[in-house]
Amino acid sequence: MSPMSSPIVALFLTFFLLLSAADTFNITKVLGSFSDYSTFNDLLTQTGVASEINDKKSVTVLAVSNSQISGLSSQPKDTIKKMLSIHVVLDYYDKAKVDKVPSKPLTLTTLYQQSGKAQNQQGFLTMTRVGKQVSFGSAAPGSSHDSIFVKQVTTQPYDISVLEISNVINVAITSSPSYAPNASPPRKALAPGPNKSPLASPPKTTRSDIPAADAPSTITDSDAPDNTSAASIASASAILFIFASACFMLTMI
Repeated sequence: MSPMSSPIVALFLTFFLLLSAADTFNITKVLGSFSDYSTFNDLLTQTGVASEINDKKSVTVLAVSNSQISGLSSQPKDTIKKMLSIHVVLDYYDKAKVDKVPSKPLTLTTLYQQSGKAQNQQGFLTMTRVGKQVSFGSAAPGSSHDSIFVKQVTTQPYDISVLEISNVINVAITSSPSYAPNASPPRKALAPGPNKSPLASPPKTTRSDIPAADAPSTITDSDAPDNTSAASIASASAILFIFASACFMLTMI
């Protein structure tokens, strides 16, 4: 190895390190120069979203000022991380590109989409021009689109861009109604018929209510013929007939 090779190698390594450093960024340091976003910056660090941003090659951070993000600070940590991840677009957009946004909505992929937890288009944003304003909103059904582009905060073309928006992007979450697991379904009440009580029993029919013409006839012992008396009369008649016949025969002799 020649004596001149070592300085050349050292110079080459230094140039390579500087070039590599120029391609990296630290979102915490970038936002640290702007006090209006200190709360937003602190939440990025606390939730670990800042580290995920620093690992990307080209991102756009939709920052929210301290006065507009105070309500998010009281939410659970998982919710905060989710919402902040939705404010990180995996593409580079500066003011020049935003100004060229057409009226037709553009779909943007966010850091939350890469988490694998997004559902119902929650990991995507739509950017739309409405007149002279450009709005951002969640692509999830039922979400509002009232986050307006305010200004460009800072950029490192074409690695990172920080844009201010008017308020936190709201993501609609569809929830199903809660039911008690052991509750029985309500029973449907039956409406009573007209002029009838639902508990009334049908009227009982008595013998006195049946018309006399329709009532079956009943034979009592007093109405039945006396078979014994009839037999006695028949026997007496037969005896008298025999006696009369005998008398007539005697008179003929």
